[in-house]
Amino acid sequence: MEKWVDKPGFGSMGRVAPLLKRNAEGKRSGPVEDVIAWAWREELPKVPKRQDGPLQMAGGWDKTGRFAELLSLVDLYGVNQYGAVPDFSADSWPCHDARLIGEAVMAMDDFVLDLPDDWRPAPELDRFGGLGVRAVSEAWRRMTWADGQDRVMLRLKPSELIIRRAVLGWDAEAMRIEGISQEIERGGGGKPRYYVEVTQHQLTGRQVNGVDETVATQIEVNGTDKRGHPMPGAYTKPYLDPDPVNAIIARAEHEIWLSCMAVLYEQVAHELEDVAMLPCAVPAQPWMQATLSPRVLPDLVGDAALAKAQQDDHDAMMQARFPRWFRLFKKA
Repeated sequence: MEKWVDKPGFGSMGRVAPLLKRNAEGKRSGPVEDVIAWAWREELPKVPKRQDGPLQMAGGWDKTGRFAELLSLVDLYGVNQYGAVPDFSADSWPCHDARLIGEAVMAMDDFVLDLPDDWRPAPELDRFGGLGVRAVSEAWRRMTWADGQDRVMLRLKPSELIIRRAVLGWDAEAMRIEGISQEIERGGGGKPRYYVEVTQHQLTGRQVNGVDETVATQIEVNGTDKRGHPMPGAYTKPYLDPDPVNAIIARAEHEIWLSCMAVLYEQVAHELEDVAMLPCAVPAQPWMQATLSPRVLPDLVGDAALAKAQQDDHDAMMQARFPRWFRLFKKA
């Protein structure tokens, strides 16, 4: 019978990695995501807190800002070099394989994102046209930043994403996009809000031939008259409800995480001594599983086989492109 990790808070996060099994050769064995979870839950906490000199003084809002970034209350200065909270009861050092895995994961921060040309994280939103495109663009803007050197970086570092999922598992529910509808902004009493664009001349602070220079700027103002009626040319603002941006971010992070798993498997699977690392066993698009099977199945066996074949095709396609999410650059 398979043993599962039983720790507070794990049960609501979807799939949680089981403890590694022993294979016929007596080695610990499991897919790459389970091996990494084993390293961070059992081995790497054996390394004490890093001490690189005096701790820098923390500002009053530093912990609040760190919580907003990681959604965690872990003390920034209380983790070791692998980002793990030290286990002060440990009486040994991490094994060779765990240290090798830890170094490879931390090195993932040397990679930058290389967005696949065919990336479509939310085809369910295609029917909303520009609103769907805007939601995808907003998700990408929130989760990345450009460093000015033609490099797009994750706001959440790849190593932090890997560590978070090694400890907490992954949440399929967070990736669902269901019940989306198009609404318009409304004010008090449920009345639509109207807007118009007007031209406003603003001073630039410079003078041209002794005259103050101005520049014409389009601004958005209230589009109703004194009676509350829409003015000529007024428009409403549509939006999607519920907002799918967080689900799109969750899907993107899932694909990026699986790309990390593919890269790590290629890098360390054949270097491990006592652990047999197998390819990733996580579905490439878990949100597809709910949409591949119809609600009413006239032929349960045939349709189930077709749905599985479609999922396998998606998985093969996604797995083939995962390493293309990243490219390596040399740190300055």
